[in-house]
Amino acid sequence: MTTTIAITSGKGGVGKTTIAVNIALSLALQNKETLLLDADLGMANAHILLGINPKLSLEDFVTGNAELEKVITTTKDKLKFVSGGNAINNLLNLSDLERHKIIKSFNDISSKPEFMVIDVGAGAESSSMTFMASANKVVVVLTGEPTSFIDAYTLIKTSFLDYKMDNFGIIVNMSTSPLQAKVNFEKFQSITHKFLDVNLKYLGQVPTSQKIKNSIISRSPLMSSKIEGTETNSFKEISKNLLLLENNKTGTIKFFDN
Repeated sequence: MTTTIAITSGKGGVGKTTIAVNIALSLALQNKETLLLDADLGMANAHILLGINPKLSLEDFVTGNAELEKVITTTKDKLKFVSGGNAINNLLNLSDLERHKIIKSFNDISSKPEFMVIDVGAGAESSSMTFMASANKVVVVLTGEPTSFIDAYTLIKTSFLDYKMDNFGIIVNMSTSPLQAKVNFEKFQSITHKFLDVNLKYLGQVPTSQKIKNSIISRSPLMSSKIEGTETNSFKEISKNLLLLENNKTGTIKFFDN
């Protein structure tokens, strides 16, 4: 059975894709067969952070140029990867039927991964919501900024009211300290619980780090370096806590749902 994890955020610029890439690598480096799907349609850039340029992408599958199996590539760290491609307009304008075709097609791949991490577009757009609702677990990335709180709350509210999602993991990114990150989570949790009957689980924090910035610039993910440090330990801790996050039961179509 495959555990699917959607990683999203209320707004762009909070490091969502960096976190998705490094969590996927953390799982892969623990010898867990892991697939990373770049479903941030129109803004797909996970391949850039991975430092690779796959010949085929999700666009090739959607347009019928390639089977989904052919679109999956494998990185040097044994992470399987499906690129979202670069054709902004084509993938941004997918119909519900086309999105459902993508989701259902994962049932047909020959080797089912133990985990699939889905990098979902920021915000409450219909495309993002479809992929979130189709995952077992949903993780929201936020920072300590007020605008990040507001946008993350709006995302969770829409997910709860429109799709019946009620379990969310929270990662605080760009934190100044573990203590400050936990305080920010507790503030966000307090605000959210005033108005919504949802469960928020703190999964951990990722520090503000020059190492992470350098890894983005060099297109070499931090977890690929295999060098122990505060940052890599943060991703390892988050990947452990992910297993304790409750699944959402939305009643909608799911990845790997036979």
